[in-house]
Amino acid sequence: MIDPDTATLLDISTLTPAQTDAALEHIYKAISDEPPGGDIWEPHHSPFLRDLIERFTRRGLMQIAGLQAELDRWLKFEPHRPGTRAPVERPGLMGRWSRAELSIAKLYLETLPPQRFALDDWMLVVDYLFQRYLPHDQLVAEADWLATRATLMGRVQANMANITERQAQRLLDADAVRQARQLEATKVQRAVLDYGRARAAENIVQLTNNMRSAIRKTLVGHQEAVSLGNKADDLRGELLDQFGRWNRDWRRIAVTETAEMQNQGMVAGFPPSARLKRVEMYRGACSACRRVDGRIMKVVSPDTVPLDGETMIWAGKTNIGRSASPRKRVGGVLIAREPDELWWLASGVMHPHCRGTWLKLPDAKPNDDPQFAAYLDNLLKRK
Repeated sequence: MIDPDTATLLDISTLTPAQTDAALEHIYKAISDEPPGGDIWEPHHSPFLRDLIERFTRRGLMQIAGLQAELDRWLKFEPHRPGTRAPVERPGLMGRWSRAELSIAKLYLETLPPQRFALDDWMLVVDYLFQRYLPHDQLVAEADWLATRATLMGRVQANMANITERQAQRLLDADAVRQARQLEATKVQRAVLDYGRARAAENIVQLTNNMRSAIRKTLVGHQEAVSLGNKADDLRGELLDQFGRWNRDWRRIAVTETAEMQNQGMVAGFPPSARLKRVEMYRGACSACRRVDGRIMKVVSPDTVPLDGETMIWAGKTNIGRSASPRKRVGGVLIAREPDELWWLASGVMHPHCRGTWLKLPDAKPNDDPQFAAYLDNLLKRK
């Protein structure tokens, strides 16, 4: 029943069916993304993931903070070296810069008098800062660092019901991860790791590309206002707000991708017919997640025919390409979507910022992997 006193009505009559569906999708995803009562900075409830998420968050925020601080210095022309002759031409650099190219750009910018700074020079400042603090190769390495450890934790949780903070920290150390890389893995486990690396890299690179584009756009708008004699907005204040949002975006990637790969890694660690229970009872869980809390699903191979998404889970099962909106527009009418169009219970997370996980039932035994069991026994019992 719609309450006329609180309802907000949207006129979608002028939208096309595709535009209507896109708008509905954004609305329903927004309901699930960081719901009221949830705090994105709150430590994760799972001891398997808590320290990993905090480590990855710190690694990223440190680089973003470095970029932000140096950009602020450039806006005040603090890096300028007066009395030094500037190179004659602006260096034309593209793609991934080498260290030599980074040094050339730095020299040019530091020796260019502030009164000679043109819009292209500000664009070069932005490119220089991203090449220095968030270069592409480093972003891919960060994705590999996260995916490797998150899938390892999934494999660990398939073998252990609980873990202490010290044990989790020990598993994340470089030597422990290096040893785990040398252990045998099934074809499905290798595929899950490859998927995790690609997915994390795509999200991290997309975030930094969005950051670069937004900073460029902000600087262009500011310079245009100044050149036309119009009142310019508070540039540093606007950038400060943007960096605050990007810090949250990095944290969201940390929470989402870690939970996604840990869950996928856990599912991949069980043989067909194992039964797992979904756990979604954490503070701030959205309605879509609460509906699947407690569901018991059977693990099957990804090549099982037929696959029943209502009762089965398999490594690689996600909500990519499925809809959060229960309705779609056909012509001028909103109709209910078919079940195979809607979100289902994914093996990983249900949506960004989701913190759902799996609980193995007493009869669920991990793949017979004595080598990995020995690795855990040796590592975790060590004082």
